[in-house]
Amino acid sequence: MSTVEKDFEVMAHRLVEASGAPDERDLAYARAGLEGIVNGLKARRAWSEHVGEILTPSEALAVAGWTRAALSKAVRDHRVLRLTGGNGKYGYAAAGFTDDRPAKPIVGLQEVLRVWAEVDPQGWSTAAWLATEQPELGGRTPRRALLDGDVPVVARAGRAAASRLAA
Repeated sequence: MSTVEKDFEVMAHRLVEASGAPDERDLAYARAGLEGIVNGLKARRAWSEHVGEILTPSEALAVAGWTRAALSKAVRDHRVLRLTGGNGKYGYAAAGFTDDRPAKPIVGLQEVLRVWAEVDPQGWSTAAWLATEQPELGGRTPRRALLDGDVPVVARAGRAAASRLAA
């Protein structure tokens, strides 16, 4: 058994002991829960490596200096890309914000997000597209092209890509 596996087993036992009346079913349940957490962390890391940082709701509020109501309005107005996980929890694509603090939605992002909203309600394809170099943008990512001020070109490329996804 590796060190990680031993640590995993110790954590499962501690969780079960903390429940007050441990039995083998509790241990199996704790192991399954920990495996779910580890798998979720691996998935988050893989997506983050591709699309950039994924902010928790609290992190998004802190980065932008907003209230929850302001963040919700920005999502409704297609100014912020909200990502919906398989567990129904939300994250926010940091790629949609400027690097300033407090951060602001990137100018022109709204046009792009409106196009993608219907074909990608969970937001993951949109996040991947924003972070992937596109030939029609001279090899830049859509995020970079928006930051460079090429909003009409990015909007056109976004409409084409969303159309292909919808087909």
